[in-house]
Amino acid sequence: MNDINTSEKPFKPLYKWFLIIFVFATTLIMLYLVYIYPEKRIGAMQPIPFSHRLHVTDKEIDCKYCHSYVDRSPYPGMPPVELCISCHKYIIPQHPEIQKLHRYYDEKKPIQWKRIFFQPDFVFFNHKRHIVLGVECKTCHGNIEQMDRVTQSFQTKMEFCVTCHRQNNASVECYVCHH
Repeated sequence: MNDINTSEKPFKPLYKWFLIIFVFATTLIMLYLVYIYPEKRIGAMQPIPFSHRLHVTDKEIDCKYCHSYVDRSPYPGMPPVELCISCHKYIIPQHPEIQKLHRYYDEKKPIQWKRIFFQPDFVFFNHKRHIVLGVECKTCHGNIEQMDRVTQSFQTKMEFCVTCHRQNNASVECYVCHH
């Protein structure tokens, strides 16, 4: 009988390690599915929820109203809190999220939006040049006017840009984007 007990002992620690690894891996997978993956799929939580669908599609506000530098500068610019307040001083000012907006305004603090679209430091994308030529925002940003929370719909890697440039007879010389 003692021989049977000693032959079973080596399997118990192995079973315990398997269980520990299984629980750890399951926990990591669940954290990814619950916290990380949804941000990639539906967009990052922002300090104040902002719906492009509501503002652009439903209320028909032109992108250039909020991103006022897009056709005059290499950068589109983020709207200052004062611009948001110019409407929300009167439109649903008591809504809890709009109250957050008023606090930013009263404290003279800019909203720290989480950046969604990235490009490497060695790439220069000039928004003005593209907007002046009639390239629509959705060409690079996807159907942003339908998004409640902005997400990067597709990767804008070099192949994406070169393909677009070739289709539109634009220069594909390196210095155009890399300088």
